[in-house]
Amino acid sequence: RLQKVVTETGNAQQFEVRLQDYRDCTERFDGIASVEMFEAVGENHWDEYFQVVANRLKAGGRACIQTIVIAEDLFDRYRHSTDFIQQYVFPGGMLPSPSKFKAAAASAGLEVEAEFAFGSDYAKTLCLWRDSFNQKIEEIYRLGFDEAFIRLWNFYLMYCAAGFFEKNIDVVQYTLKHQDAIHSSDALCP
Repeated sequence: RLQKVVTETGNAQQFEVRLQDYRDCTERFDGIASVEMFEAVGENHWDEYFQVVANRLKAGGRACIQTIVIAEDLFDRYRHSTDFIQQYVFPGGMLPSPSKFKAAAASAGLEVEAEFAFGSDYAKTLCLWRDSFNQKIEEIYRLGFDEAFIRLWNFYLMYCAAGFFEKNIDVVQYTLKHQDAIHSSDALCP
């Protein structure tokens, strides 16, 4: 489906769609985009993740990493416990705090050039997703999902929305570059 969307843009020559583990990629790129994957790799793999990004990014290139972060004052407690999402939705996942994200990036020689947070907008989006999901309940049942799944999914969406509304979590787009790169105002992310 994504390949079809890329083709319809008329820019298919500029894009290549792959289903591939990011660690298996060997090419270098001017730009790298990663959307809400970082928090899914788990804390034990943060350094490896950023090392791959650093190694795959050409000199002068930029990486835009969109990730969900947890508030600094909540990180230690969160890190030493298991929340609903870690238990039922993303086992092994771990939200970084903003400082943990930046420190892990720095350990691979990357620095944050720009950042854009939009958690309150994301909270509204989650509410819209929940509404859309619930409008398609019959279709969801036809796909073989049961009432327990529907309740779980509704709880998940609202659990996340509450976290964003309360500012316990946020979603941030970080533009990264190699630490030795020439400073530029041309950030990938707004």
